[in-house]
Amino acid sequence: MDSLKNCKPADWETGFESKLTTESLMPYKEFTEHIEKSGNDQRQYRLIRLPNNLIAMCVQDTEAKEAAASLSVNVGSNANPAEFQGLAHFLEHMLFLGTEKYPKEGEFDEYLANNSGRSNAYTSFTETNYYFSVFSGALENALDRFAQFFISPLFNADCVDRELRAVDSEFKGNLQADNWRFSQLRARLSDPAHPFSGFTVGSTETLKGAAEKLGLDLREELIKFYQKYYSADIMRLVVVGNHSLDVLSEWVTSKFSRIASKGNTKPVFEGHPIGKAQLGKLIHYKTVCEKYLLKLQFSLPDLRSIYREKPLIYLNTLLDSTEEGSIYSVLRKSGWATAINGGSSGMYYDGFGIYDIDIEATPEGLVNYEAIVRIIFGYLKMLAKSGPQEWLYQELSLINKAKFDFKDKEDAGKYATTLSKSGQNQYVTPQHWLSHSSLFYEYDVDLISKCLHYLSPSNYRLFIGAQEHKAVECKLEEKYYGVLHNIADLPSHLTSNVKCSRSVFKQLHLPGCNAFLPDNLSVTKPDTLANPPAVEPVLLRKNDKIEVWFKQDDQFFTPHGYIGLTISSESIDNTALNHLLTSLLCELVLAELQEQLYSASIADSKFDIVQGVGSINVGVSGFSSGLPHLLKTVLQKLKTFAADAQRFSIYLAKVERKIQSRRLDIPMQCLYKQLDAVNMAPAFDQDMLEEALKHVTLDGLQAHIQLVLGKAYVKMLVSGNYKQSVAFDTSNQVLDILQYQPAPRHLVNAHRSLDIEPGHYVQNVPISDQKCLNSAVVSTFYCGSVSDMRDAVILQLLRNLVHSAFFSQLRTSEQLGYRVGARHDSTKNGKVMLIFVLEGESNPEYVTLRINQFIRDYRKKLLELTKEEFESSVQSLISLKQERLKSIDDEFRQLWSHINSNRYVFDMLDKETKHLRQLSKDDLLAFWDMYINKDTSQHYTRLDMQMWSAKIWQPTPEEFEMYP
Repeated sequence: MDSLKNCKPADWETGFESKLTTESLMPYKEFTEHIEKSGNDQRQYRLIRLPNNLIAMCVQDTEAKEAAASLSVNVGSNANPAEFQGLAHFLEHMLFLGTEKYPKEGEFDEYLANNSGRSNAYTSFTETNYYFSVFSGALENALDRFAQFFISPLFNADCVDRELRAVDSEFKGNLQADNWRFSQLRARLSDPAHPFSGFTVGSTETLKGAAEKLGLDLREELIKFYQKYYSADIMRLVVVGNHSLDVLSEWVTSKFSRIASKGNTKPVFEGHPIGKAQLGKLIHYKTVCEKYLLKLQFSLPDLRSIYREKPLIYLNTLLDSTEEGSIYSVLRKSGWATAINGGSSGMYYDGFGIYDIDIEATPEGLVNYEAIVRIIFGYLKMLAKSGPQEWLYQELSLINKAKFDFKDKEDAGKYATTLSKSGQNQYVTPQHWLSHSSLFYEYDVDLISKCLHYLSPSNYRLFIGAQEHKAVECKLEEKYYGVLHNIADLPSHLTSNVKCSRSVFKQLHLPGCNAFLPDNLSVTKPDTLANPPAVEPVLLRKNDKIEVWFKQDDQFFTPHGYIGLTISSESIDNTALNHLLTSLLCELVLAELQEQLYSASIADSKFDIVQGVGSINVGVSGFSSGLPHLLKTVLQKLKTFAADAQRFSIYLAKVERKIQSRRLDIPMQCLYKQLDAVNMAPAFDQDMLEEALKHVTLDGLQAHIQLVLGKAYVKMLVSGNYKQSVAFDTSNQVLDILQYQPAPRHLVNAHRSLDIEPGHYVQNVPISDQKCLNSAVVSTFYCGSVSDMRDAVILQLLRNLVHSAFFSQLRTSEQLGYRVGARHDSTKNGKVMLIFVLEGESNPEYVTLRINQFIRDYRKKLLELTKEEFESSVQSLISLKQERLKSIDDEFRQLWSHINSNRYVFDMLDKETKHLRQLSKDDLLAFWDMYINKDTSQHYTRLDMQMWSAKIWQPTPEEFEMYP
């Protein structure tokens, strides 16, 4: 296939100068030319190449208390041997399980956990990415452990079988997940000679079973794969910390230069996975959940070289549009669709690209799929006839330049992972590593036209997904996930000279200019700046109808704003029927706003309206100048909303499908929801909601709107680049639009936390998905009051310590499940909780016994915890709490959570830090004995929830009673 743009890979030789590290005098090369970054980015960068050709970006963030690193290897499932499907993913798992220098299994995760850190990894088609975050003071030792993954992993034989069970459990845990099922079907129906057609996850059968059939040792094959592909030459490392660039360079060079250089080992393959034999096909497939999906999938050349021009983002903007003249506008009026999404899924593929147009259809839309296809190609024909529009490209360029110039700082771990991944694009220059995904550099008419040419009727295949297909029998079965499907040729009238009716074609046209482009990017600073910045917002007004809080940006100085409202009313969810009516109202209003305000979303002005707990939550955010007007539009739509019968019917069906699909959630997720129902009242289980659905009517919805907005109480926070007067005026605007009466405060947001008496309770939650292979256990220990800050921080510290040990024992050593962990939580006005979770194929009763044993054994570990280890854990948690907020968004979320909790403890982090400084190991033990240790606790309150797979024999209720 022709390339979209003829260009060579970027020059990564020029501009690098030889240097020596400051301490050990080790050699490396540093890129000395300018690296483009956001004007709002105060971090310092150093791009270096080690003697083994590993490329690393060192990032100094002097304000950060949390450090992070990510290493990307430019090899993934594309390198899986045909006889060992999933081997790359299996290798990803094995690297965490011990190295020559640090042989103890789980030592890395234990070290991170003791320093408020965490780690993970993923394997994609062309990349495997390993990453971690940790308290900055522990970064050097964490990097030393991390580097050993790629220098001297042990691949212990006794770990192979155990970790293989984890891979198999991961695979089986997603057997009923529609996204995983479709991904594998898409791969399986690609060119069988191309590695894209393989099975990425792996299983016992494709790994151990395959080795046994071939008379080979799986461990030896794993080592061969590692030795063949894991070369420093195809690795990109990003390290973020508050240390100087000299120190970071020293650590990276001294620790990662020993990774072997084997040359460019990246797999190279010819052809396209969606070739002539795969194009022109009509694939019907069955979904697990009730869905109605259309996907037009186009075959494109390699997309990595077109980052400067971004022609596909230009096309995405048009294809995703919901405004008048768009594809979606026509489909919506016909009652055929509720969402559209166009986008490339191949920006990181080597040698090929894929472009999808996805339609979330209605049942009627699925019946009329041919007409939908005609409308899509009619729109593409209109775009080709109109030609590329430079004014639209310049609008997108302007918006993205403003977003980049005032880009917020990201979480260190996420930032490191994003950078290391994007660093694998061989066409991106060193100067553009930080900016290439954001900025529009060149307007290229021919390139846009060329991309549009590939979106043609002769260059796609069509997937249609639903639970049932009336006119088509799906008899073919995908090998791994068992997806039933049917393959046929697309009819000729959908592959050549595809015609859209004249009346419909007349409705399709280009959008107008974007009225929401930011017109004022100036920053309003406070008259006096506090040092440190203020932590508490100002209460501007409070009466029986509204309370208004305001916090002017006094530390980030960007033209961003956030306005949030909670509209609380007795009738929002005091019954199951009202709960559903509120949910439906939010769905309908948001859908109409998304159609009306698409241009606002393109201009980075975000809006939302969602159902909360006893409230409707409204929010707008983005460039500050236009937000008051945007909020006005949102509230006017809510206040005056009136649904027509067709839209009501479509979105009621959508809400119904959403509720019914919850029965097919993974077991752990089902138990979390059940735990929420136990802890909070009122709460509505699946049966109650499904019964209430029968009573939802259009008239009832309209009456519900008047009831909810008739009497209410509003909380409001205005934060960011505003003066106090803007906040006050905006609150007046809210009152003028909503025109509500005050609600009795004792009836507003009347949700209550249930007080559970001490005791050990067991709840068996029936499983709905009879095909699910996994079971789950959620063991909850109720501890101190949520209002007791000392108990809360002890629990946080305990969770940090216990999670790694729990994971290591029940997941890594005993392999009882794949989803394993410990977390802390709290109810709104009740107690804090320590929660142990495990999902896998193991018997839930046995898992509960193993949790019991772990609880008994872990007290011994607490006793053995040294003073140094305890103090290190405390200090790392304190440091994370002292981490400076990264953006106005972070500040808004923090303040909003304090306001909506009704506790208004704006200096909570400072108070928690003071409590942490006063703790001793004895306090930790005393807390454990008071709440967790059954033998010593007078307040022992525990709830074990179990969900049993239909594939496991389950005791009868009588047997449960006999053996509590």
